Amino acid sequence: MMKKPFFLILISFFISAEDLKSWKAEFTFSHHEFGNFNMKRDFIIEPDDKISSSFVLRPLIVFKYSQNSSLSIDGGNVSSILTEVKNNVPGADPSYFKVQFENNLTTSKELNFRIEENRPILDQLGSDLQMRVNAKNDIKNFKLLVIDNDEGDVVERSYKTLGTEIVQTDFGSFECIKISATALDAGKIIYFISPELDFMIIKSFVELRSGEVNSLILKDMPKFLAK
Repeated sequence: MMKKPFFLILISFFISAEDLKSWKAEFTFSHHEFGNFNMKRDFIIEPDDKISSSFVLRPLIVFKYSQNSSLSIDGGNVSSILTEVKNNVPGADPSYFKVQFENNLTTSKELNFRIEENRPILDQLGSDLQMRVNAKNDIKNFKLLVIDNDEGDVVERSYKTLGTEIVQTDFGSFECIKISATALDAGKIIYFISPELDFMIIKSFVELRSGEVNSLILKDMPKFLAK
């Protein structure tokens, strides 16, 4: 529900973890071929201002796709510290990897890489958080280096703000910032960020190169946690 348009929300350029809220939420993931599945997501501000971000998706009881990331924010810049991805869904490759980030060095034994890069490299959940922070800071167009969970490699994604759009959910309508993300040899991702819900990504969809679409949408009102 739209209590006020997003452009009236006060914006602080230098955002820290204290400027964000912890939350737990459930989403509906819709696969173009296999139907709908429940996804649980947690975003927790730790006492030391580090951030724990995670999701769990279970297509079936015996299968699990999950990611757990440790993140930080300094002056509007997100850093990935550690991420761990598990995916035992048939056909997933890699099915498990862990990545460590330290200064300009990104390493992973499972992915067999050791990358020295002056530009920061983010894991998937880190890139989601950087996009939220940039939306809050009114940064409209930018590029990020991101570790792709599907391929396990580093891709450069270009993000572009497309304007605003009303997103209908089962628990109300929200005015959202609409952002596209594109990368070479990859499908386009469209994100919808709600300023009213602490700049959460409440809806997204991936346009696959084959033409099919997978989507994710917030199922219920998120549970914001006390600090």
